[in-house]
Amino acid sequence: MTEQKYNLNDVTLQINISPGDLGYAEQTIPFLLANHRQVKNRLLIVDCCRPQKTTLLDPDVKFPLAAFNNRVKQLIEITESFKAKGFFSSVYYLKPKDPLIKRLSKKYLRGVYDCTHGAGGTANMSYWAGIELTKTKFVLHYDSDILVHQTKGYDWVKEALNLMQQDQDCVAAVPRLTPPTQDLMDLPSFQEGRPNESHNRYWLNDFFSTRHFLLNKERLAQYFPLISGKLLVELLLRKYLKRAFPLDPEIILFRSVGAKGGKRMVLKTSDAWILHPDKKGDLFMQLLPGIIKAVSEGIFPLKQAGYENINLEAWAEFLND
Repeated sequence: MTEQKYNLNDVTLQINISPGDLGYAEQTIPFLLANHRQVKNRLLIVDCCRPQKTTLLDPDVKFPLAAFNNRVKQLIEITESFKAKGFFSSVYYLKPKDPLIKRLSKKYLRGVYDCTHGAGGTANMSYWAGIELTKTKFVLHYDSDILVHQTKGYDWVKEALNLMQQDQDCVAAVPRLTPPTQDLMDLPSFQEGRPNESHNRYWLNDFFSTRHFLLNKERLAQYFPLISGKLLVELLLRKYLKRAFPLDPEIILFRSVGAKGGKRMVLKTSDAWILHPDKKGDLFMQLLPGIIKAVSEGIFPLKQAGYENINLEAWAEFLND
């Protein structure tokens, strides 16, 4: 049976913010919101949980408790300013020992773990919370460090909603992963490295990055339980042998949804594309206002074309010129 047609009322814009985002969130989040003014449902997940101790991470060294609590306080102040400005229709503070965490563990992770973060200290439960607490059929998720370009008058979400109806294996969709390249290589990115199935207006592949996505919640539910078979055995072995544990949500999705035939759609149009900063030090903060302005205008250094992670040296030269 053909699905009904969907529109932006069926979408919730969902953004994650954590203490690690303090330096730039007040610049990047308004920029994300400005690109999706027509999406009225807006949910902010505020991750107030300190990463737990793992074989790869000692939080007392990397995130000393007093300093972390101070950053959470600053985070809440920023979030409250967003609320006062009416940026979000709903804000959820994910805190340690929140009963929601157990619920998320049971539903999405088969109860194998309820850790709030991955083995390396990366966010975990906040992603599942963003999906679970979204009341619409579609979740439009961004990490708060993502920069997105959209040509005036174009809306990548509207195009994706239409195209996703044409392919029932498509669980999620994203815009072009990088600024467009000048050559004719049929690739969404030089970095990702997964096989891509090329169609007229999009690519399909089996990877599910949690940086940004438009997710069909009903199609995701068709793959529950996400943890089963070899993945379940591997996770239990990692847990009890004290290896790198737990795995990040995007690996869970890749190893479950992707492995069972679920696809992610990457739009081919050059009218929308993404940038992600993997280095967020002083140079990034210095360049960020100029990068945001350039991205909004759709301009970028040639060395950035085809690459997802921001090339700070190329941007420094580009903006100075």
